[in-house]
Amino acid sequence: MFMESRGYTFNSILGEGTFGKVGSAYSTCLRTRVAIKVINKRKLTPNYRENFLARELEIIRSLDHPNIVKTLDIFESRTSKVYVVMEFCEKGDLLKHITVNGALPEHSVCRLFTQLCNGVQYLHNRDVAHRDLKCENILLDINLHLKVCDFGFSKRLTYADGRMMLSETFCGTSSYASPEILKGFPYNPKVSDVWSMGVVLYMMLLASMPYDSTNIKKMLDSQIKHIVIFPNIPSISSEVKALIQSILHPVVGQRITINNILQTSWMFSTLFELPRTLRLNNVQSL
Repeated sequence: MFMESRGYTFNSILGEGTFGKVGSAYSTCLRTRVAIKVINKRKLTPNYRENFLARELEIIRSLDHPNIVKTLDIFESRTSKVYVVMEFCEKGDLLKHITVNGALPEHSVCRLFTQLCNGVQYLHNRDVAHRDLKCENILLDINLHLKVCDFGFSKRLTYADGRMMLSETFCGTSSYASPEILKGFPYNPKVSDVWSMGVVLYMMLLASMPYDSTNIKKMLDSQIKHIVIFPNIPSISSEVKALIQSILHPVVGQRITINNILQTSWMFSTLFELPRTLRLNNVQSL
């Protein structure tokens, strides 16, 4: 009834987390289906409520990019529930898409990864780090366009004497976390975001993770030794293998940047192998 008083007719639950739920609803004002994230503030610790939640709400209000899920409205009830209204992505999250369809064709991965690069680069240019990039936090709309979502661990970066202040909080998911985070070192969250993007790229191409996270110590050892194993099936190009190696580099200073990712031969060669219609759409997104 509270949602209806704000012009939203509830449809169904899309997902459920520790602190709340995400449901779909129809907006009578916008005349379209939307997703609504409902956060129960009473379930949050004071630290999370005052820092992470406040930070998330401030950041998502400021974002406007075709590859970032658009926030349409934010309001709060008297029962301490926060409602975040977002654009609805019909195809769900990327992990479910891979689970249903398996490894994606390389030309499709190139298109999606280009959009991921564009979205994250937009965030970084605004000095925002996501800090929890993973397949579950990437949505696909009706046209299979990629949208980054869930900014619960995001942060605005600050500077002192012209130098970025490093992060010290462990954020995100271990299987997507960079070695500097797993080692507990202060880290540049922009560079760590790039590592997570490399794990997403690997997952899209091979429908499996590059590292086994059941044993974090062994996983970290493999990461530090720069061991990336590629299965024979499905077959992927040597160019994208080289790109993944460059992204999943354990040495922060040698990890490839998003600007340089977009200039790699794989990005250009695969882009221009696309059917003409897809190619034009992808060029427009660059």
